[in-house]
Amino acid sequence: MRKIRNYLAMALIGILVVACGGERATANPDPARASLMQASPGAATPEAAATLACNAVVWTGGINYPLGTIVLYQPNGLYYKVVQVAGNGSDGTNPTISTWYWSQTTCSVSGAKKIVGGYYPNWPPSPLRIRDVNPRYNLIYLFAATPVGGAPGTTGAVTWSPPGNGRGAATNLKADIQYARSTQGRKIILSVGGAGNGMSFPNRAKSQTFVNSIVAIYRQLGGIDGMDWNTFEASQTPDTAEMIWISLELKRLYPGFIISAPPAPWNKVDMEFCRAMVAAGALDYAAPQYYDGPGLNQPAYVVDNVRQWVSLLGANHVVVGFGINNAANYMSKDQALTIWKQVKANDPDIRGGFDWQINTDEEQGWPFANGVAPLINP
Repeated sequence: MRKIRNYLAMALIGILVVACGGERATANPDPARASLMQASPGAATPEAAATLACNAVVWTGGINYPLGTIVLYQPNGLYYKVVQVAGNGSDGTNPTISTWYWSQTTCSVSGAKKIVGGYYPNWPPSPLRIRDVNPRYNLIYLFAATPVGGAPGTTGAVTWSPPGNGRGAATNLKADIQYARSTQGRKIILSVGGAGNGMSFPNRAKSQTFVNSIVAIYRQLGGIDGMDWNTFEASQTPDTAEMIWISLELKRLYPGFIISAPPAPWNKVDMEFCRAMVAAGALDYAAPQYYDGPGLNQPAYVVDNVRQWVSLLGANHVVVGFGINNAANYMSKDQALTIWKQVKANDPDIRGGFDWQINTDEEQGWPFANGVAPLINP
């Protein structure tokens, strides 16, 4: 994951030492254009006042939402669904006023299985085989595919290398991934980027090359369930329009394909990127990383910051990124338990949590999988 180095110096002189860090510049990006928000992986059949799996986005004025979109209207706390559209989707209308476009609905995730994710890096020489990862993990991130030619990528393609084979993880990788997916019911997601590996997509040709490389890795592994935009690095401002296109193209190619991202919790650029991606139907959830930087592991900061992300994206689009480790700027198990209990109390529909990283969890006796995960999915 990202290594927050430059911030270590900034935090000593910054005005928010307890809060955050990062290698990236924090200048605001250009606002996402409303026309981008019309894209959707698929249109839903209009239904009025039905109980639905909660996949709502927070309503924002001026955005043209496509047919079937469910929004949370924060001023009154109610959910609305787009049931009629014109030439520009919902035409930027207010769901409490424009009843031709909108119908009040309900949105619930009660009983839904929450995400218990973990990053599975490819550098350990003898990692567990995928099928032998603690069964509490229901989602595994393969970390990481990196840009060809180095950051920010020369062609747009990414390449991925298998893990070490000390316990047979590489030899059995393809079979184990498919066993994990088909028999164990886990999701396998390819994480793209990582420390020092931001990517740029200045044109559609480079974006198409990226998609082609993901398709090649998909076939190489026998199928995966999604992709993780782990590209928040240095001063690389995201090319949001092209990353929306890439994400929607992958969802078109592979129905049900998950798109996630682990942004910097404090970073306004990351927040705007994730907001635009969710509004466009291109991002299933953001998972801010609360580790590897000064103050990021403190329960009070995490709980408060998660509420900001929930306010921005909606609870079902937020996963909490834990880092449990006996190291500076990481959490103890007790801190993680305190955080989860409060986060869940504040927002029962929070989508879940992940841990960085699975091999560390194993080495330390599974404090996340056996300690925190049972609270996430009782």
